[in-house]
Amino acid sequence: MELGLQDEVALVAGAGRGLGRAVAEALAAEGARVALVARTADEVEAAARGIVERGGEAIGVAADLTNAAATEAALAEVTTRLGAPAILVWSVASWFAPRRLHTVDAADLRAFLDVDLVAAAELCRRLLPGMIQQQYGRVVCLGSLAARTGVRGGTAYAAAKAGLAGLVRGIAADYGRYGVTANLVTLGFVDTERLARRTATDAAARQRLADACATRRIPTPAECAAPIVFLCSRAAGVVTGADLDVTAGAHLNITV
Repeated sequence: MELGLQDEVALVAGAGRGLGRAVAEALAAEGARVALVARTADEVEAAARGIVERGGEAIGVAADLTNAAATEAALAEVTTRLGAPAILVWSVASWFAPRRLHTVDAADLRAFLDVDLVAAAELCRRLLPGMIQQQYGRVVCLGSLAARTGVRGGTAYAAAKAGLAGLVRGIAADYGRYGVTANLVTLGFVDTERLARRTATDAAARQRLADACATRRIPTPAECAAPIVFLCSRAAGVVTGADLDVTAGAHLNITV
């Protein structure tokens, strides 16, 4: 299948490692010109170098996307070096130590919302005019099963992730006439470096996560990246306002 991603400019937010990095690599492999954006300069620059060394086109931009000035500067750099992005993949997520909502102070609650929802909406707001001008755009936000099921000690995180569903559906409804699609990808467990570290000394915990998947194994970042890249493509032009489960079947809530 021809995805039609050759020379399209894609911005992947949260691309320094894990699934975001895998998505950036997969987009570049399809010929997209990719801007990798993340907070940590060393990580995002190393990820971009890896793509370039494999023959792709990519730049790494370090930015805190919860900061308006940093976001503006990052977008200016991306546009100058690659052109106006027609594709946005939002792969940013906060990480939390389990805490019940009544123990979370107002500043921390705001931080969850800023990282997981407000910054995504702000980046979309800034990029949509360029997509309208091009009469083509793709927005893919990465969500979590926690938004549907809730998660002990993660109410603020789950609430923010749930907000992404409303964001993409609103964009889909308002901007479809301009050739812009917006979709949510709901994720379960992904075998990232972070998950590997968390379960390195607890084989039983890792097995429980695998057993929660219909496949009885935790999917890799590359496996999860493939359907995300499809949603970024011209081939997915009639898929919009959707919520795609990329969970290896964990959303089925299998108990036996």
